[in-house]
Amino acid sequence: MSISEFYREHAMTNCPTEDILLDYTAGQLGPEQSAQFERHADGCARCSQLRSAQATIWLALDEWKPAPVSEGFNRELWRKIDADANSGFSRLRSGLRFNLWKQVAPLGVATAVIITAFVFDHNVKQSAPVPAGSAIVVTVSDADQLERTLDDIQLLREVDAVQTGAKPQTEIM
Repeated sequence: MSISEFYREHAMTNCPTEDILLDYTAGQLGPEQSAQFERHADGCARCSQLRSAQATIWLALDEWKPAPVSEGFNRELWRKIDADANSGFSRLRSGLRFNLWKQVAPLGVATAVIITAFVFDHNVKQSAPVPAGSAIVVTVSDADQLERTLDDIQLLREVDAVQTGAKPQTEIM
């Protein structure tokens, strides 16, 4: 019978909880609680059986000795860890982790959307050459943009002239 089965069967009785049983077999109960549990286990066949089974387990654990570790175990272990950390395959594997893709994927999608929008917005229309003597139509927004561009160029020339100590130009050709 396992401890959980014991606990389920004795939940409605005066049997102690499995914590008390485990504390008793581990020697962690106080003298008064230990005496109380022993009196109960002497009169209860199930508790007595679990007490002896747990005592057997604890005895086996006390007698168990792990296999000895070789002299250079730690040194060899750290050598292997360092070799694995420095291998190219390890760096490639860490670079291809899913977390990296979660960070790069939104950037890739945004770039694809921007390129697609640019291509569809700026389809190259082949225009026929303008015949000599014909007028070129300029819209008001094109003229305003040209004026702002020329103002910006003039401002940049003035800033450049101040930095170099030359005399600023007042007119753009």
